[in-house]
Amino acid sequence: MEQTEQQYVTIKEFATLANVTTQAVYKRLNQTDSALNKYVQYNGKMKLISKEALELFVDSQPLTQNDVSESAYDEVSLQTQNNLFSAYFDATLKVLSDQINSKDAQIKELMNCNMDQNQKMQEQLMAKDKQITELQRLIDQQQQLHRAEQEQFRLITTATDEKNEKKGFFKRLFHKKEEVSV
Repeated sequence: MEQTEQQYVTIKEFATLANVTTQAVYKRLNQTDSALNKYVQYNGKMKLISKEALELFVDSQPLTQNDVSESAYDEVSLQTQNNLFSAYFDATLKVLSDQINSKDAQIKELMNCNMDQNQKMQEQLMAKDKQITELQRLIDQQQQLHRAEQEQFRLITTATDEKNEKKGFFKRLFHKKEEVSV
């Protein structure tokens, strides 16, 4: 049992020994025709792999011409993908930048329109204030005239009442004739 534990290691330990990532080991294990699969053993739910499989792993063996061409193809493919993503993101960035510039222009135009309307409203408000001031002045004059008329009427009625009260009926009757004759 002790010998089995020394012969078999976890996938993570195997990847460290083979100088590759655990994903690379799992990728090789998931290939249907992989010679690596016969070195796998299960300990419960844990997958163990024999140290003997290191000889079969790609990084421990010299690279073949096929491996070099696949690696070069992967690099070219990756570069092509990077170029496509870069072009896509550049185009998207340009579209978004154009939209932002358009929105900025619309905002500026709306602000100018708003400022013009605000200025017109301020002018109208000032004109209304002048009208209100003029109307208040006219109302004050009208009230003063009305008070003056009332005072005159009061004075006239008071003078008339005083004359009528002091004289009797015959005096008033004859006095008028005297005033008329004078």
